[in-house]
Amino acid sequence: MARRATLIKQVREGADHPVLLLDAGNTLFGQWVAVQSEGQALIDAMNVMGYDAMTVGMMDLMVGVDALRQRAAEAAFPILSSNLLDADRNPILPPYAILERDGLRIGIIGVTEPEAAEELAMRNITVHLLDPVETVQHYLPEVQEQADMVILLSHLGLQGDQVLAGAIDGIDVIVGGRSRRLMQAPEVVGRTTIIQVGHSGEWLGKLDIELASGEVSLNASEILFMRPDVEDDPELAALVERYKQQYPVPTRSH
Repeated sequence: MARRATLIKQVREGADHPVLLLDAGNTLFGQWVAVQSEGQALIDAMNVMGYDAMTVGMMDLMVGVDALRQRAAEAAFPILSSNLLDADRNPILPPYAILERDGLRIGIIGVTEPEAAEELAMRNITVHLLDPVETVQHYLPEVQEQADMVILLSHLGLQGDQVLAGAIDGIDVIVGGRSRRLMQAPEVVGRTTIIQVGHSGEWLGKLDIELASGEVSLNASEILFMRPDVEDDPELAALVERYKQQYPVPTRSH
Protein backbone atom coordinates (compact mmCIF):
# COMPACT_ATOMS: atom_id res chain seq x y z
CA MET A 1 0.00 0.00 0.00
CA ALA A 2 2.84 2.39 0.77
CA ARG A 3 4.41 1.62 -2.61
CA ARG A 4 1.05 2.14 -4.30
CA ALA A 5 0.88 5.63 -2.78
CA THR A 6 4.31 6.42 -4.25
CA LEU A 7 3.26 5.36 -7.75
CA ILE A 8 0.01 7.31 -7.51
CA LYS A 9 1.93 10.46 -6.60
CA GLN A 10 4.29 9.91 -9.53
CA VAL A 11 1.40 9.59 -11.97
CA ARG A 12 -0.27 12.74 -10.67
CA GLU A 13 2.97 14.73 -10.73
CA GLY A 14 3.64 13.69 -14.33
CA ALA A 15 0.16 14.49 -15.64
CA ASP A 16 -0.93 17.74 -17.28
CA HIS A 17 -4.59 16.68 -17.29
CA PRO A 18 -7.14 15.45 -14.72
CA VAL A 19 -6.33 12.13 -13.05
CA LEU A 20 -8.99 9.90 -11.49
CA LEU A 21 -8.12 7.19 -8.99
CA LEU A 22 -10.76 4.45 -8.97
CA ASP A 23 -11.34 1.10 -7.27
CA ALA A 24 -13.58 -1.75 -8.48
CA GLY A 25 -14.43 -3.32 -5.10
CA ASN A 26 -13.68 -6.24 -2.77
CA THR A 27 -11.37 -3.73 -1.15
CA LEU A 28 -12.20 -3.24 2.51
CA PHE A 29 -11.72 -6.73 3.93
CA GLY A 30 -9.29 -9.62 3.57
CA GLN A 31 -6.06 -9.33 5.55
CA TRP A 32 -5.98 -9.35 9.36
CA VAL A 33 -5.77 -5.58 9.92
CA ALA A 34 -8.54 -4.92 7.42
CA VAL A 35 -10.86 -7.49 9.00
CA GLN A 36 -10.20 -6.41 12.60
CA SER A 37 -10.78 -2.74 11.77
CA GLU A 38 -13.89 -3.62 9.72
CA GLY A 39 -12.35 -1.91 6.72
CA GLN A 40 -11.50 1.34 8.48
CA ALA A 41 -7.77 0.88 7.87
CA LEU A 42 -8.40 0.70 4.13
CA ILE A 43 -10.65 3.76 4.10
CA ASP A 44 -8.06 5.78 6.03
CA ALA A 45 -5.38 4.76 3.55
CA MET A 46 -7.56 5.49 0.51
CA ASN A 47 -8.42 8.91 1.93
CA VAL A 48 -4.71 9.70 2.23
CA MET A 49 -4.07 8.48 -1.33
CA GLY A 50 -6.91 10.64 -2.64
CA TYR A 51 -9.21 8.07 -4.22
CA ASP A 52 -12.03 9.51 -6.29
CA ALA A 53 -14.56 6.64 -6.14
CA MET A 54 -15.01 2.92 -5.54
CA THR A 55 -17.76 0.36 -5.96
CA VAL A 56 -18.73 -2.56 -3.73
CA GLY A 57 -17.97 -6.26 -4.07
CA MET A 58 -19.26 -9.07 -1.88
CA MET A 59 -16.27 -8.99 0.47
CA ASP A 60 -16.99 -5.36 1.32
CA LEU A 61 -20.24 -6.54 2.94
CA MET A 62 -18.77 -9.37 5.00
CA VAL A 63 -19.20 -7.58 8.33
CA GLY A 64 -22.65 -6.30 7.50
CA VAL A 65 -24.56 -3.43 6.00
CA ASP A 66 -24.16 -1.08 8.98
CA ALA A 67 -20.36 -1.34 8.87
CA LEU A 68 -20.34 -0.64 5.14
CA ARG A 69 -22.51 2.43 5.64
CA GLN A 70 -20.15 3.62 8.37
CA ARG A 71 -17.11 3.17 6.13
CA ALA A 72 -18.90 5.09 3.37
CA ALA A 73 -19.56 7.94 5.81
CA GLU A 74 -15.85 8.04 6.72
CA ALA A 75 -14.66 8.00 3.11
CA ALA A 76 -13.65 11.29 1.52
CA PHE A 77 -14.80 9.83 -1.81
CA PRO A 78 -18.08 8.25 -2.93
CA ILE A 79 -18.62 4.53 -2.46
CA LEU A 80 -21.18 3.52 -5.07
CA SER A 81 -23.54 0.70 -5.99
CA SER A 82 -26.58 1.19 -8.17
CA ASN A 83 -28.07 -2.29 -7.65
CA LEU A 84 -27.39 -2.99 -3.95
CA LEU A 85 -30.37 -2.79 -1.57
CA ASP A 86 -30.72 -3.57 2.14
CA ALA A 87 -33.18 -6.02 3.72
CA ASP A 88 -35.98 -3.45 3.38
CA ARG A 89 -35.08 -2.91 -0.29
CA ASN A 90 -33.70 0.57 0.33
CA PRO A 91 -30.49 1.67 -1.43
CA ILE A 92 -27.45 1.18 0.79
CA LEU A 93 -25.21 3.56 -1.18
CA PRO A 94 -25.56 6.19 -3.90
CA PRO A 95 -25.96 4.66 -7.38
CA TYR A 96 -23.63 7.12 -9.05
CA ALA A 97 -21.58 10.29 -8.62
CA ILE A 98 -20.80 13.20 -10.92
CA LEU A 99 -17.23 14.45 -10.53
CA GLU A 100 -15.94 17.66 -12.09
CA ARG A 101 -12.27 18.01 -12.97
CA ASP A 102 -10.97 21.06 -14.85
CA GLY A 103 -14.41 21.69 -16.30
CA LEU A 104 -14.85 18.07 -17.38
CA ARG A 105 -17.88 16.31 -15.89
CA ILE A 106 -17.38 12.58 -15.30
CA GLY A 107 -20.29 10.34 -14.38
CA ILE A 108 -19.35 7.25 -12.37
CA ILE A 109 -21.84 4.43 -11.77
CA GLY A 110 -21.19 1.52 -9.40
CA VAL A 111 -22.51 -2.03 -9.78
CA THR A 112 -22.17 -5.13 -7.54
CA GLU A 113 -22.32 -8.81 -8.54
CA PRO A 114 -25.81 -10.33 -8.02
CA GLU A 115 -24.33 -13.59 -6.72
CA ALA A 116 -23.31 -11.76 -3.54
CA ALA A 117 -26.86 -11.96 -2.12
CA GLU A 118 -26.87 -15.75 -1.84
CA GLU A 119 -23.34 -15.94 -0.41
CA LEU A 120 -24.07 -13.28 2.18
CA ALA A 121 -27.36 -14.94 3.20
CA MET A 122 -25.32 -17.91 4.41
CA ARG A 123 -23.64 -15.47 6.84
CA ASN A 124 -27.01 -14.08 7.96
CA ILE A 125 -26.47 -10.85 6.05
CA THR A 126 -29.54 -9.91 4.01
CA VAL A 127 -29.16 -7.77 0.91
CA HIS A 128 -30.95 -7.63 -2.43
CA LEU A 129 -29.14 -7.24 -5.74
CA LEU A 130 -31.03 -5.92 -8.74
CA ASP A 131 -30.28 -7.04 -12.29
CA PRO A 132 -27.12 -5.15 -13.36
CA VAL A 133 -28.12 -4.51 -16.97
CA GLU A 134 -31.60 -3.26 -16.09
CA THR A 135 -30.28 -1.11 -13.25
CA VAL A 136 -27.50 0.52 -15.25
CA GLN A 137 -29.92 1.14 -18.13
CA HIS A 138 -32.23 2.86 -15.64
CA TYR A 139 -29.59 5.27 -14.33
CA LEU A 140 -27.58 5.85 -17.50
CA PRO A 141 -29.80 8.55 -19.11
CA GLU A 142 -29.85 10.45 -15.81
CA VAL A 143 -26.06 10.32 -15.63
CA GLN A 144 -25.57 11.21 -19.30
CA GLU A 145 -27.60 14.39 -18.84
CA GLN A 146 -25.10 15.57 -16.23
CA ALA A 147 -21.81 14.22 -17.58
CA ASP A 148 -19.46 14.53 -20.55
CA MET A 149 -18.36 10.89 -20.18
CA VAL A 150 -19.52 7.82 -18.23
CA ILE A 151 -17.38 5.32 -16.32
CA LEU A 152 -18.80 2.14 -14.81
CA LEU A 153 -17.08 0.74 -11.73
CA SER A 154 -18.02 -2.92 -11.87
CA HIS A 155 -17.61 -5.95 -9.66
CA LEU A 156 -19.45 -8.23 -12.08
CA GLY A 157 -16.37 -9.97 -13.44
CA LEU A 158 -15.00 -9.75 -16.96
CA GLN A 159 -17.73 -11.86 -18.55
CA GLY A 160 -20.41 -9.76 -16.85
CA ASP A 161 -18.70 -6.60 -18.06
CA GLN A 162 -18.66 -7.92 -21.62
CA VAL A 163 -22.35 -8.78 -21.46
CA LEU A 164 -23.24 -5.39 -20.02
CA ALA A 165 -21.16 -3.48 -22.58
CA GLY A 166 -22.80 -5.46 -25.38
CA ALA A 167 -26.28 -4.78 -24.05
CA ILE A 168 -25.96 -1.06 -23.25
CA ASP A 169 -24.72 1.73 -25.48
CA GLY A 170 -23.36 4.83 -23.80
CA ILE A 171 -20.80 3.57 -21.26
CA ASP A 172 -17.38 4.89 -22.22
CA VAL A 173 -15.17 2.90 -19.84
CA ILE A 174 -15.70 -0.08 -17.52
CA VAL A 175 -13.17 -0.46 -14.72
CA GLY A 176 -13.80 -4.00 -13.51
CA GLY A 177 -12.91 -6.43 -10.78
CA ARG A 178 -13.79 -9.87 -9.39
CA SER A 179 -12.25 -12.01 -12.17
CA ARG A 180 -8.76 -11.25 -10.81
CA ARG A 181 -7.52 -10.81 -14.35
CA LEU A 182 -4.36 -8.87 -15.08
CA MET A 183 -5.38 -7.68 -18.54
CA GLN A 184 -2.32 -6.69 -20.54
CA ALA A 185 -4.45 -4.40 -22.71
CA PRO A 186 -8.02 -3.10 -22.59
CA GLU A 187 -10.78 -4.86 -24.48
CA VAL A 188 -13.26 -2.89 -26.55
CA VAL A 189 -16.89 -4.04 -26.84
CA GLY A 190 -18.90 -1.77 -29.09
CA ARG A 191 -17.83 1.69 -28.01
CA THR A 192 -16.95 0.64 -24.44
CA THR A 193 -13.38 0.16 -23.23
CA ILE A 194 -13.09 -2.57 -20.57
CA ILE A 195 -10.09 -2.82 -18.26
CA GLN A 196 -9.31 -4.97 -15.22
CA VAL A 197 -5.95 -5.03 -13.47
CA GLY A 198 -5.38 -7.99 -11.20
CA HIS A 199 -6.38 -8.14 -7.54
CA SER A 200 -5.39 -7.28 -3.97
CA GLY A 201 -3.96 -3.90 -4.96
CA GLU A 202 -0.78 -5.51 -6.31
CA TRP A 203 -0.95 -3.60 -9.60
CA LEU A 204 -2.14 -0.21 -10.78
CA GLY A 205 -3.70 0.19 -14.20
CA LYS A 206 -3.05 3.49 -15.96
CA LEU A 207 -5.55 4.29 -18.70
CA ASP A 208 -5.10 7.43 -20.80
CA ILE A 209 -8.30 8.53 -22.52
CA GLU A 210 -9.21 11.55 -24.60
CA LEU A 211 -12.51 13.36 -24.97
CA ALA A 212 -12.93 15.28 -28.22
CA SER A 213 -16.14 16.47 -29.87
CA GLY A 214 -18.16 14.39 -27.43
CA GLU A 215 -16.32 11.16 -28.34
CA VAL A 216 -14.15 9.24 -25.89
CA SER A 217 -11.11 7.43 -27.29
CA LEU A 218 -8.31 5.35 -25.77
CA ASN A 219 -4.82 6.80 -26.10
CA ALA A 220 -2.71 4.31 -24.14
CA SER A 221 -2.71 1.87 -21.24
CA GLU A 222 -0.01 0.71 -18.87
CA ILE A 223 0.37 -1.63 -15.90
CA LEU A 224 2.33 -0.24 -12.95
CA PHE A 225 3.93 -2.87 -10.70
CA MET A 226 4.54 -2.60 -6.95
CA ARG A 227 8.11 -3.83 -7.34
CA PRO A 228 10.48 -3.79 -4.35
CA ASP A 229 12.45 -0.93 -5.92
CA VAL A 230 9.43 1.36 -5.53
CA GLU A 231 9.99 3.29 -2.31
CA ASP A 232 7.40 3.33 0.44
CA ASP A 233 5.48 6.56 0.83
CA PRO A 234 6.35 7.73 4.39
CA GLU A 235 2.83 8.83 5.33
CA LEU A 236 1.25 5.58 4.18
CA ALA A 237 4.01 3.49 5.77
CA ALA A 238 3.36 5.22 9.10
CA LEU A 239 -0.40 4.66 8.79
CA VAL A 240 0.08 0.96 8.04
CA GLU A 241 2.46 0.55 10.97
CA ARG A 242 0.01 2.32 13.30
CA TYR A 243 -2.76 -0.09 12.36
CA LYS A 244 -0.46 -3.09 12.69
CA GLN A 245 0.33 -1.99 16.24
CA GLN A 246 -3.36 -1.50 16.97
CA TYR A 247 -4.35 -4.90 15.57
CA PRO A 248 -1.38 -7.25 16.05
CA VAL A 249 -1.68 -10.65 14.42
CA PRO A 250 -2.19 -13.22 17.21
CA THR A 251 0.64 -15.66 17.69
CA ARG A 252 -0.06 -19.37 17.66
CA SER A 253 0.68 -21.35 20.78
CA HIS A 254 2.33 -24.77 20.39
